[in-house]
Amino acid sequence: MRTLHAWVGITLALLLIVVSASGSLLLWKQDYLRLTIPEARMSFEPTPENLARIAERVEAEFESQDLMAFYFPTETFSLATLAIYPDTYVYLDVEGKVVDQWQGNSRAEEWLFDLHHRLLLADTGLQIVGFGAMALFILMLSGVVVWWPTRRAFRMRLWPAGSNRQQALGSHRNLGIVLALPFTLVLGSGIILVFPQQAEELLLSEHRASQEYSDKMTEGLDGIHGGDSGDWLPSFQRALAVFPDARIRSVQGSGLFSAYRVIGLQQQGEWNPLGMSKVYIDGAEGYMDIRMDSQGFPAIERAYNAVYPLHTGRVDALWYKCLLTVVGLGLTLMGSMGMLAFIRRYYRGGARGSGCGSARGRAPAG
Repeated sequence: MRTLHAWVGITLALLLIVVSASGSLLLWKQDYLRLTIPEARMSFEPTPENLARIAERVEAEFESQDLMAFYFPTETFSLATLAIYPDTYVYLDVEGKVVDQWQGNSRAEEWLFDLHHRLLLADTGLQIVGFGAMALFILMLSGVVVWWPTRRAFRMRLWPAGSNRQQALGSHRNLGIVLALPFTLVLGSGIILVFPQQAEELLLSEHRASQEYSDKMTEGLDGIHGGDSGDWLPSFQRALAVFPDARIRSVQGSGLFSAYRVIGLQQQGEWNPLGMSKVYIDGAEGYMDIRMDSQGFPAIERAYNAVYPLHTGRVDALWYKCLLTVVGLGLTLMGSMGMLAFIRRYYRGGARGSGCGSARGRAPAG
């Protein structure tokens, strides 16, 4: 078991180091943007009027393009984000004016995300990260099995006292045990985010196929239609009327991906900041055809919706973001110490073999 753990571990150590280090930095993405972009730290109140003004400007400027998703500014982060098919992205200010527009990972923070999520290798990298996370989970379990017989000798020494193999191995082992539970959370949530379609099929398909689930989508509709009821401002006002005390977080306009204005709302007590409660309003006729209440979802779907904020630290709690940062840096150190211990063992073995060979091959004196 020890040999298997060592050889599999060295192949995954570099992946762990890259993903953990980049993930720790990405936790502070919004803080970085606030520091570097003045428009990201402006005062903003997400009222229906302010949001409608932004949506109307975006729709007028980008109407000929395929808008995939639009995330509004918030009280704490006054930068809007627009995604345009297939790989164009835009930052906008609180008036809907373009701050920056780019493709792919050409911005520093997007390059870092691409490294973390895809290793800069597109879909191939995504598969490597996903299956690598599964392998790391198995490796973590094998590490606990290896450690268990020696658990009585455990000491809380996480930083190595030196750089020799035993000290590096001790630090690697101790970090692995201390971080086992948060590591499980990070790995599990990361795997779901890498394979969302498969996860939804496995976890949610049975619930979503039920008649009760479908019936709930037609509950609480307002019955309004005609006139300007499908315009942005009335749509936002109606969405807030059927979800009192919620905040509008995202929208998807009618076009290639939907015939509706899809308004995403975050309800009180809900962690996911993307807006998992949805209202579907026909932009032409104004009919509200679908109302999805995320707080009324089955427990398994509410837990699924919590995966994103748990993995990214976006739960509106500084202490949790700091905790995830410490965990990420700890995993980076754990991977580094495991790699160092393996290299020390290999180097020492190679040096010894080389020395013995030289001694045996030396000609006798005289």
